[in-house]
Amino acid sequence: MLRSMLKLIFAKLLPARAGETPFWDGIRLPGGLFAQTRCARRIDATARRIADMGMKIGTLSGRLNAGSIPGMVDADGSLRRMLCELKDDLAVMRRDLALWRTRECRGQAGQRLEAAIAHLNRIAADTHAAADQLVRQIEEYDKARAHCGS
Repeated sequence: MLRSMLKLIFAKLLPARAGETPFWDGIRLPGGLFAQTRCARRIDATARRIADMGMKIGTLSGRLNAGSIPGMVDADGSLRRMLCELKDDLAVMRRDLALWRTRECRGQAGQRLEAAIAHLNRIAADTHAAADQLVRQIEEYDKARAHCGS
C-alpha cells in the first residue's frame, strides 16, 4: 500500500514524459525495513518489561541475603510457583522468538532487529537465571526459618 501511495505522489509531482518510463518504476522500497523496525521496537519494550522483573527479583534476592525479611518468605509456595512459571514463560518466549526469526526472517534480519533480538535473549537469560537463584534462596531461607522456629 505504501509503495502504491508513493508511486501516486511521484506521478503527480513528476509526470512522465511521453514515451518514457517513470524513473521510479524499478525502485524497490524497503517495506520490510519498516516492519522490522516496528518489530524491534516491540521486542525492546518486552525486554524493558522483563528487565524490570529482573530488577524486582534482584531486590528481593538482596533483601534475603541481608536477612531483612522476618519470618518465612513463602510458606505456601506461591511465590516459588510464580517464579517457576516465569522461568517457563521466558524459555517459551525465547524458543518462539527463535522460531519466528527463522520462519519470518529466514534467519536473516536487519541490524536493528538482530540487535533487539539479541538484547532480549540476554535479558531473558539473565532474568531466568536470577529467578532460578531466587527460588533456591527462598527454599534455603524458609528452611532455615522453619528450623529455627521464627
